[in-house]
Amino acid sequence: MVADIKIKFNTIDATNYLKKISRKTPRAIKQSLARVSQFSIKQITEKTQKGQRPDGGGFEGYASSTKKSRKKRTLQTAFVDLTDTGQMFRSLAWANRGYKNVLFFRRNEENKKAAYHDYFGIRKKGGGKVYRPFFSIGRKDEIQIQKRFAQHFFRLTGLR
Repeated sequence: MVADIKIKFNTIDATNYLKKISRKTPRAIKQSLARVSQFSIKQITEKTQKGQRPDGGGFEGYASSTKKSRKKRTLQTAFVDLTDTGQMFRSLAWANRGYKNVLFFRRNEENKKAAYHDYFGIRKKGGGKVYRPFFSIGRKDEIQIQKRFAQHFFRLTGLR
Protein backbone atom coordinates (compact mmCIF):
# COMPACT_ATOMS: atom_id res chain seq x y z
CA MET A 1 0.00 0.00 0.00
CA VAL A 2 1.32 3.45 -0.90
CA ALA A 3 0.12 6.72 0.59
CA ASP A 4 0.52 10.14 -0.91
CA ILE A 5 1.01 12.96 1.53
CA LYS A 6 1.02 16.55 0.41
CA ILE A 7 2.27 19.23 2.77
CA LYS A 8 1.63 22.86 2.09
CA PHE A 9 4.03 25.05 3.99
CA ASN A 10 4.22 28.80 3.78
CA THR A 11 7.75 29.74 4.83
CA ILE A 12 6.92 33.43 5.08
CA ASP A 13 4.12 32.76 7.59
CA ALA A 14 6.35 30.41 9.58
CA THR A 15 9.18 32.96 9.64
CA ASN A 16 6.84 35.74 10.75
CA TYR A 17 5.41 33.51 13.49
CA LEU A 18 8.87 32.71 14.83
CA LYS A 19 9.90 36.39 14.73
CA LYS A 20 6.76 37.32 16.68
CA ILE A 21 7.57 34.73 19.35
CA SER A 22 11.21 35.84 19.60
CA ARG A 23 10.09 39.47 20.11
CA LYS A 24 7.74 38.46 22.92
CA THR A 25 10.18 36.12 24.69
CA PRO A 26 12.37 38.60 26.69
CA ARG A 27 9.35 40.45 28.10
CA ALA A 28 7.56 37.17 28.84
CA ILE A 29 10.58 35.82 30.72
CA LYS A 30 10.86 38.97 32.87
CA GLN A 31 7.16 39.07 33.64
CA SER A 32 7.05 35.37 34.46
CA LEU A 33 10.08 35.72 36.71
CA ALA A 34 8.47 38.65 38.49
CA ARG A 35 5.33 36.62 39.08
CA VAL A 36 7.11 33.57 40.51
CA SER A 37 9.44 35.76 42.59
CA GLN A 38 6.46 37.34 44.30
CA PHE A 39 4.94 33.88 44.78
CA SER A 40 8.22 32.69 46.37
CA ILE A 41 8.21 35.57 48.85
CA LYS A 42 4.59 34.78 49.71
CA GLN A 43 5.40 31.10 50.30
CA ILE A 44 8.44 31.87 52.49
CA THR A 45 6.41 34.32 54.57
CA GLU A 46 3.33 32.13 54.93
CA LYS A 47 5.20 28.95 55.83
CA THR A 48 7.45 30.70 58.34
CA GLN A 49 4.55 32.47 60.02
CA LYS A 50 2.82 29.09 60.38
CA GLY A 51 5.96 27.73 62.05
CA GLN A 52 6.86 25.44 59.13
CA ARG A 53 10.21 24.77 57.50
CA PRO A 54 10.38 25.01 53.69
CA ASP A 55 10.30 21.22 53.24
CA GLY A 56 7.96 20.50 56.14
CA GLY A 57 8.34 20.05 59.86
CA GLY A 58 8.51 22.74 62.49
CA PHE A 59 11.16 24.93 64.05
CA GLU A 60 12.75 24.24 67.41
CA GLY A 61 10.74 25.99 70.13
CA TYR A 62 11.39 29.35 71.74
CA ALA A 63 13.59 29.59 74.81
CA SER A 64 11.68 30.08 78.07
CA SER A 65 12.94 33.68 78.36
CA THR A 66 11.70 34.43 74.85
CA LYS A 67 8.32 32.88 75.65
CA LYS A 68 7.96 35.11 78.74
CA SER A 69 8.88 38.19 76.75
CA ARG A 70 6.46 37.32 73.94
CA LYS A 71 3.61 36.62 76.39
CA LYS A 72 4.11 40.05 77.98
CA ARG A 73 3.76 41.63 74.53
CA THR A 74 0.70 39.42 73.77
CA LEU A 75 2.44 37.55 70.95
CA GLN A 76 1.74 33.87 70.33
CA THR A 77 4.13 31.31 71.83
CA ALA A 78 2.62 28.02 70.64
CA PHE A 79 5.15 27.70 67.81
CA VAL A 80 8.10 29.62 66.41
CA ASP A 81 6.95 32.01 63.69
CA LEU A 82 9.99 34.34 63.61
CA THR A 83 7.61 37.30 63.68
CA ASP A 84 8.14 39.91 66.35
CA THR A 85 7.42 43.25 64.70
CA GLY A 86 6.90 42.01 61.14
CA GLN A 87 9.72 44.17 59.76
CA MET A 88 11.80 41.22 58.57
CA PHE A 89 9.07 39.83 56.31
CA ARG A 90 8.05 43.29 55.08
CA SER A 91 11.67 43.77 54.08
CA LEU A 92 11.66 40.72 51.79
CA ALA A 93 11.98 41.76 48.15
CA TRP A 94 13.21 40.60 44.76
CA ALA A 95 15.29 42.21 42.04
CA ASN A 96 15.76 41.39 38.38
CA ARG A 97 19.30 40.47 37.31
CA GLY A 98 19.01 39.88 33.57
CA TYR A 99 17.23 36.60 33.07
CA LYS A 100 17.18 35.67 36.74
CA ASN A 101 15.69 37.20 39.86
CA VAL A 102 17.23 37.39 43.32
CA LEU A 103 15.34 37.35 46.62
CA PHE A 104 16.81 39.49 49.41
CA PHE A 105 16.07 41.64 52.45
CA ARG A 106 15.99 45.37 51.72
CA ARG A 107 17.21 46.45 55.13
CA ASN A 108 20.58 45.35 56.46
CA GLU A 109 19.18 44.88 59.99
CA GLU A 110 16.63 42.34 58.75
CA ASN A 111 19.31 40.65 56.67
CA LYS A 112 21.36 40.12 59.86
CA LYS A 113 18.36 38.71 61.76
CA ALA A 114 17.59 36.30 58.95
CA ALA A 115 21.22 35.21 58.69
CA TYR A 116 21.34 34.37 62.39
CA HIS A 117 18.25 32.22 62.19
CA ASP A 118 19.07 30.62 58.85
CA TYR A 119 22.87 30.18 58.75
CA PHE A 120 24.75 31.12 61.91
CA GLY A 121 22.32 29.89 64.54
CA ILE A 122 20.99 31.48 67.69
CA ARG A 123 22.92 30.83 70.91
CA LYS A 124 21.22 28.52 73.35
CA LYS A 125 21.92 28.09 77.04
CA GLY A 126 24.28 25.18 77.42
CA GLY A 127 26.49 26.17 74.49
CA GLY A 128 24.52 24.79 71.55
CA LYS A 129 22.96 26.68 68.71
CA VAL A 130 19.45 26.64 67.30
CA TYR A 131 19.10 26.83 63.52
CA ARG A 132 15.81 27.80 61.96
CA PRO A 133 16.30 27.62 58.20
CA PHE A 134 13.39 29.44 56.61
CA PHE A 135 14.85 31.43 53.72
CA SER A 136 14.66 28.80 51.00
CA ILE A 137 12.21 27.15 48.67
CA GLY A 138 10.95 23.66 49.47
CA ARG A 139 10.75 20.95 46.81
CA LYS A 140 6.94 21.13 46.51
CA ASP A 141 7.07 24.90 46.15
CA GLU A 142 9.84 24.58 43.57
CA ILE A 143 7.58 22.41 41.41
CA GLN A 144 4.74 24.92 41.82
CA ILE A 145 7.07 27.76 40.79
CA GLN A 146 8.17 25.89 37.67
CA LYS A 147 4.55 25.22 36.69
CA ARG A 148 3.51 28.83 37.29
CA PHE A 149 6.46 30.14 35.30
CA ALA A 150 5.72 27.84 32.36
CA GLN A 151 1.99 28.65 32.32
CA HIS A 152 2.55 32.38 32.40
CA PHE A 153 5.40 32.26 29.88
CA PHE A 154 3.45 30.14 27.39
CA ARG A 155 0.38 32.34 27.77
CA LEU A 156 2.40 35.50 27.03
CA THR A 157 4.33 34.06 24.10
CA GLY A 158 1.40 32.19 22.57
CA LEU A 159 3.34 28.93 22.30
CA ARG A 160 0.50 26.82 23.69
